[in-house]
Formats: sequence, C-alpha cells, structure tokens
Amino acid sequence: METEGKALTPPTGSTWVLTLAKLSILVLVIVVANIAAWWLIDRIELRIWPEHMEIVDRAVLISLILYICLMATPFIPGVEIGLALMTMLGPKGILVTYACTLVALSISFGIGRLIPPNTLIVFLQWLHLARAAALVKNFYGLQTEDRLNYLAERLPTRTLPALLKRRYLVLAVLLNVPGNAVIGGGGGLAMMAGMSRLYSFPTYLLLISVAILPGPIVVMLSKSLI
Repeated sequence: METEGKALTPPTGSTWVLTLAKLSILVLVIVVANIAAWWLIDRIELRIWPEHMEIVDRAVLISLILYICLMATPFIPGVEIGLALMTMLGPKGILVTYACTLVALSISFGIGRLIPPNTLIVFLQWLHLARAAALVKNFYGLQTEDRLNYLAERLPTRTLPALLKRRYLVLAVLLNVPGNAVIGGGGGLAMMAGMSRLYSFPTYLLLISVAILPGPIVVMLSKSLI
C-alpha cells in the first residue's frame, strides 16, 4: 500500500501535547457518560409496592429500553448494569435482560459494520496518531481473508498473533471481564468487532449467546441460595 511506502513524520512535542489534550477530553466525556448512566439507573430503580403496581409495567419497559441503549453504547459498564437490572427485576427479569443484552450487542455490531472505515482513519488523524491511521488504512484496503495475516505480521510478540487466531474466544472473555468499560465495554467491543469485518454475524451471534450466560447463571444461583 502507498501509505506503507512513505516515511511518517515523527510526532513533535506540540503534537503530543495536542494528542494528550484531545485524549483527556475523550476520557472526561466517558467519565461523565458513566456517571450519567448510573444516575439514570438509580432514578429508574424499581421500588415495587402494592399501591404502585399500575406503573410497574411502564417502569420495566423504560428500564429495559434504557438498558439496551446503555449496553449498546461504547465505554459504558454494560456487564455491571445488566447484573444490577437482573437483581432489580428478579427471577422473571433474568431471561428478559438476557434477551435485551443480545439485542444491544447485535445493534452495536451492526453499527460497527455500517461505520465507514474512513471514519476511524479520520478520528486517528484527528488525534495525530499517524502510524495508527496508516495501519488502519492499509488494513481496510485488504481483502477480508488477508487482514488477519496483515495484523499478525505487525504484532510485536508471538502471543498476540495466537490470540488473533482465537479472536472469538478472546472476545467472549473480554465481554465478561469486570471493568471492561475501560477498553470499550460490551458495546464498544461489539462495535469494534463489527468494524473489523473479521467476525461473521451468525458466528458472532452464537458466540455472544453463550458468552453472556455466566451473568444470568450467577444471579439465578445467588437468588436460589438466599
């Protein structure tokens, strides 16, 4: 590719300052979004009393729609919110929350597929990450079957190419790691999987159907032991 043949200009001190400033703004936005998400969950938390039964169905519907939106959003702690929602709704809500998680992660994956590759390249250039932008540009210029080899050749250690070959398993593990909001959360990971074009949707859907089971199982077991 043309970009690989060109020498990239080394980042200057001022460039690094701009990059750090822009990253700081992004981190601040993510932190504020997380605070807002938990505030919304607290505000809609269901306190079901007999005299409030007429608003229960509406509150549950609002909670589930909100959960799908939050779960599909990058850098939001979807796993933690899902567990909180399952605990809040009780045994009957566990299956519903599981289905909503599948919907949310499917939406994120689909959005990732629809995002033009140039969007990520422009974003990296905005951050002054010229090497990363060049790598992404060359990556998307290849046929799907050649992209794995392209990444494997550029990864610094032998372990990472091996993980790349087991990308479905790695994605399943990352979706269940507590605190994965730091690396994008469920929505961000699903969106990046879609953007990479390295995951087929049928296999991806089967993967997440199994990968997100530990949360519901843990909640069900904990409630049965109480």
